[in-house]
Amino acid sequence: MTEAFEAAEVRSAREATYPPPYPEAWYVVARSKDVAAEPLQARVAGNDLVLFRDRGGHVRAIDAYCPHMGANLADGSVRGGCIECPFHRWRIDGEGRVAQMPGGQRPEPRHRTSSWAVEELHGWVCIYHRHDDLRPGPAPNPPYRPERLPEIERGDLRFLGEHDAGVVHMHLLEFVENSVDFQHFAPVHGNLRIPWTNVPVPWMRIEHEASWRRDEHEAHVSWFENRAKLAFRGKEISQSGAVAVVRLEGPGGIVRFDFSLKARPGRIVMFQSHTPIAPLTQRVRFRWFGDANVSKLQAAFIVGNWVSQWRQDIGIWERKIFRSSPQLSRGDGPVYQLRKWYGQFYRNERSSAAAP
Repeated sequence: MTEAFEAAEVRSAREATYPPPYPEAWYVVARSKDVAAEPLQARVAGNDLVLFRDRGGHVRAIDAYCPHMGANLADGSVRGGCIECPFHRWRIDGEGRVAQMPGGQRPEPRHRTSSWAVEELHGWVCIYHRHDDLRPGPAPNPPYRPERLPEIERGDLRFLGEHDAGVVHMHLLEFVENSVDFQHFAPVHGNLRIPWTNVPVPWMRIEHEASWRRDEHEAHVSWFENRAKLAFRGKEISQSGAVAVVRLEGPGGIVRFDFSLKARPGRIVMFQSHTPIAPLTQRVRFRWFGDANVSKLQAAFIVGNWVSQWRQDIGIWERKIFRSSPQLSRGDGPVYQLRKWYGQFYRNERSSAAAP
């Protein structure tokens, strides 16, 4: 038995313990600036899409493969606000309809392919993944839209950086459930680390005080708050640390962090996205903004500290299984309440094992 086969067997066994891999959600599929004059291929929830801009400059997303003979539309070109197939020159619009055929042929109503709802969010292109059949034609309206921050759109919070973290092999539920696993903060995240690295800072500890709650007005939103303080050789450092208020948009496809520092004025907003491209496989991206009181260096320090802490979880997430009936203790957070909330993102899933 080869090492690759053994790894595949272990991964398959892990996957079988989890809910289905693709909860309904908004997922980031590209950067806005990368969708320009030519079509761009993307992958999400096991589907290959092609992105392009219509005549009005709006991003559209349709099935990457032509409904005619299956050519990859990403190899085509954008003509008249449509994608022109490289194989037979069919032109397909942003709602998946064949708008034009060569040689004077007239498209029939059946000549169409699938499309997805699209939003551009602060420099990212997002699509809404749904569980119901991807019937050809216009995408149905999603149940909610990603929340935009007026402060970013006005320019009060300016873009300060981005980071593509690549692929991690985990279920999306793990990131969200991590927010109610209060007991792991001290053993996993107790050491202060040099930002962007796994190198611990000697004698420096981080003390965490965390909480989680469902939003009272938006059913698809929950909130995680973490108040972190620094301690040197066991003694708390006055006016140290930060507060992170985290908005979980849906099942964790888009997560917004609002950081405030005790020692100085200033606001940093960071977005973290998780895009499932295959079972137990997430593409992770970061993008952050800050007000006039925050420099690029300060923002990179705060974001880098978070990324260093996040990486401590990855090594565990990529090798663990999902316990549907965990043996909880008194110190654990509201695990079952979170799982009940999370189950709404499988409401159209046909699998009987949909909800966690």
